[in-house]
Amino acid sequence: MKKIVLGIFISLMMVLPSAHAKVVATVDNLEITDQEVDARLQQLPPQYQNAFSSEDGKKKFVDQLTQEKLLYLQAKKEKYDSNAEVLKQLEQIKQTLVIRQFMADALAKLTATEGELKTYYDENKAEFMDKAKVKAKHILCKTEEEAKAAKARVLKGENFEDVAKELSTGPSGKNGGDLGWFSKAQMVPEFGNTAFSLEKDVLSEPVKTQFGYHIIKVYEKKDAETKSFEDAKADLEKKVNTDKQKKYMDDMIQKLKKEHVVIVH
Repeated sequence: MKKIVLGIFISLMMVLPSAHAKVVATVDNLEITDQEVDARLQQLPPQYQNAFSSEDGKKKFVDQLTQEKLLYLQAKKEKYDSNAEVLKQLEQIKQTLVIRQFMADALAKLTATEGELKTYYDENKAEFMDKAKVKAKHILCKTEEEAKAAKARVLKGENFEDVAKELSTGPSGKNGGDLGWFSKAQMVPEFGNTAFSLEKDVLSEPVKTQFGYHIIKVYEKKDAETKSFEDAKADLEKKVNTDKQKKYMDDMIQKLKKEHVVIVH
């Protein structure tokens, strides 16, 4: 808790007052507003946020903030606001905040135009290719004999899902062995290769993997296809904007290195 209190105290300077803030406590001429309370609570780890979420908890938190103000006034009285170590840390914090704001403002301007997005899409369509996928169900057994017996039951007319629920040792068994959509690479090679070689609704021979023996049934297939520009747009914006921002940063750093003397000891 001491570390949390210290973190809260350090974060004090990050909370900016608002004209609409309601004062909930004062210590001499120092005010604590409801806005500060809410902002400071948001900076806490979830478990501490929960501890202070009730009305009584909020009162305790406000009391903790008043204790901070009292400690601050005492520290200031003893001239800690001009302490060399404090001033050193404040300068470090100031540098961090200045850089953060400078970069936020600079990078906010670097958003890709529609034309840039379209050009990147046309030149890099392979990046926006949806892989071929299948929807399949399987029955997982410990031995090859058990897998063959399970397949025989289905071929004789029993419902695949019912046999899977009864026999399958995998976690999908309770769902009738349904694995949903997957690409070949998402499965172990033996399973993926077999699933993608099967015709729809045809039962595989027992397939051995590290998990046991599988009887696989594919019930839907989807060929590989390129996403449309509109479908890919969100990923495009993220990719192109990131690339633009990285280039901007790299170029800026190279320029600044030429303008300043950098010596690494």
